Amino acid sequence: MPHFVFTVALGAVLLFLVQPMVARALLPWFGGSAAVWTTCQLFFQVLLLGGYAWTHGLVRRLTPRRQVQTQLALIVLATLSLGVTAALWGSPVIPGLALRPDSSDAPIPRLLLTLMLAVGLPYFALATTGPLLQAWASRKQGASVYRLYAVSNAGSLLGLLAYPFLLEPLTKLRVQGWLWGVGFVAWGVGLAISGRSVAGDVERATPNLEPMHWGRWLSLSAGPVVLLLAVTNHLTQEVAPIPFLWVLPLVAYLASFIVTFESARWYRRAWALPTLAVLSLIIAVLRSVEQELPLPFRVLLFLSFLFVACVTSHGELAASRPSASGLTGFYAALATGGALGGIFVGLLAPALFAGFFELEFGLVFLLVTLAVVLRGGRLGPVFGLLAVMVAALLSVGVTAQRRGVLDARRDFFGVVRVALSGEGDDEAHLLMHGRTVHGAQQLHHREAATTYYAKESGIGHLLSLPHDGPRRVGVIGLGIGTLATYGRAGDTYRFYEISPDVVAFAQGEGGYFTFLKDSKATTSVALGDARTVLEGEAPNGFDVLVLDAFSSDSVPVHLLTREAMALYLSHLAPGGVLAFHLSNRTLSLVPVASRVGRELGLTPVVIGQKASSSWALPSRWLLLARDPAAFGALPVTDPNPPSSEQLWTDDFSSLWRAVQW
Repeated sequence: MPHFVFTVALGAVLLFLVQPMVARALLPWFGGSAAVWTTCQLFFQVLLLGGYAWTHGLVRRLTPRRQVQTQLALIVLATLSLGVTAALWGSPVIPGLALRPDSSDAPIPRLLLTLMLAVGLPYFALATTGPLLQAWASRKQGASVYRLYAVSNAGSLLGLLAYPFLLEPLTKLRVQGWLWGVGFVAWGVGLAISGRSVAGDVERATPNLEPMHWGRWLSLSAGPVVLLLAVTNHLTQEVAPIPFLWVLPLVAYLASFIVTFESARWYRRAWALPTLAVLSLIIAVLRSVEQELPLPFRVLLFLSFLFVACVTSHGELAASRPSASGLTGFYAALATGGALGGIFVGLLAPALFAGFFELEFGLVFLLVTLAVVLRGGRLGPVFGLLAVMVAALLSVGVTAQRRGVLDARRDFFGVVRVALSGEGDDEAHLLMHGRTVHGAQQLHHREAATTYYAKESGIGHLLSLPHDGPRRVGVIGLGIGTLATYGRAGDTYRFYEISPDVVAFAQGEGGYFTFLKDSKATTSVALGDARTVLEGEAPNGFDVLVLDAFSSDSVPVHLLTREAMALYLSHLAPGGVLAFHLSNRTLSLVPVASRVGRELGLTPVVIGQKASSSWALPSRWLLLARDPAAFGALPVTDPNPPSSEQLWTDDFSSLWRAVQW
């Protein structure tokens, strides 16, 4: 039995260690979008279903000896695929640059294909570990082995926590890939040893005649996955798509399996159902009003809600599980429910909803499911009424979010809304990404630069300085093209933007914004991840290169590394200036950018702006130049901004330290 425990635990560690590792490697390829993790989770949930279905087929149709032989053949093929990726890319499972997309078209199919090529077969093989070894162990032990499921989830938890706290900060991505590959080989050896104990048996397993509660199992497993991905979306949209914030909700999700499947004594309806009811009402009230809690309390509240919701659902699942003879079918049902939840959030929700309403849907779905599961008792009607109350509260919040919205669109890179705000002479159209204003154009003063780009802002002062001859300006982050209003005849303004919806609005679709069309300068827009596009362009010789991609709720970390800064410098003309817009509600990014700038021999200064007019917003601009004379007579507010202790590179970054808790 010890070798079963070791192999199950190691397989689980590898299964969940590779998820943030591969997602971290692919994040810069898709603009740092929070949807990268959601799509990865969809991929892993579907592949987990494939692994469980494979195991169910093996156990039902083949003798133990044939099961072992077939499984070992799968492991050999998976190991060979790791060797091929290592030979092609220099490291197992870490995709090579040849797969990097050169545009932002069809990101989800591209991402899924890349994941399949990088880790598809090894992950599929690992996904069979838990149910297969439990089925084998049940033959030798003659008793229920569901505790191995708790061991599997404990290993998963260990793998998740090891990545952000141990592997990511201490090793490079390529080294991580090699370490994972070595672990995979060790797991294969462990499974072969475990298989020897049942390979001598020749009879197939007897058919399972127990009732299979597929409807209950599918609903109780799909709901927690919808909530898991919805809460993850909420947290990563509020801060940034980084492994640490990916891991926290998944830790709560996996811990609920450990609590409910390790022993029946942990889950009790007496405490779980009332706690879930209270937390559901609190979440519904918060989602129905505009008021937001401070970040630490918000994270703690949503994680607590997710954990209790998962414990309740998985506790009801554990109470209805079959004996060991039916465990592969039971796990196949759980994996099917998880895959359905992943498909809903990853594929259907973006097409159905113009906002991030998966949390609302998942919460109501969970309460309705529990009302059905509890029917026949006094708690069934109570949870039915609770579902109605929560749905009513959430509908109030959805209606409030739509108030004043003229247009709303959702794509892989987030939700973009156009809203009408202000009254009389101050009336303006706003472009919103999440809760962040990305630009405003006044209806009665359409030529006026507004928000973070007003005349008194750092970039406003810089672009208003006298300049001999035409000026070449690059801008990473289009918004509504407000900076084009500073363009003069003969100037060239080139914008870089990853979201097609943002480009459409800025170029005049709907008639809301006209900064690009009205500019006296020659303007152009490059669609795609700015870093990828710039790497494919000849040096542009920009006099000013503006970095305006860091005020959103989702920060592209790969645009703030030493390698990224070196790329920007290669596109800068002699005497040119890099201008970073670093206003952010939750992150302190000035020390990070100034540290990278000083590493490359640049002088940093900060220009702060207070709101001095109705459409000028407070902002912080960090300017970097090789020659301090480039700053001229600018009204610098901080001539010596602080630097971060850690130098951010493509391999090492710590957004956790930048969070303003």
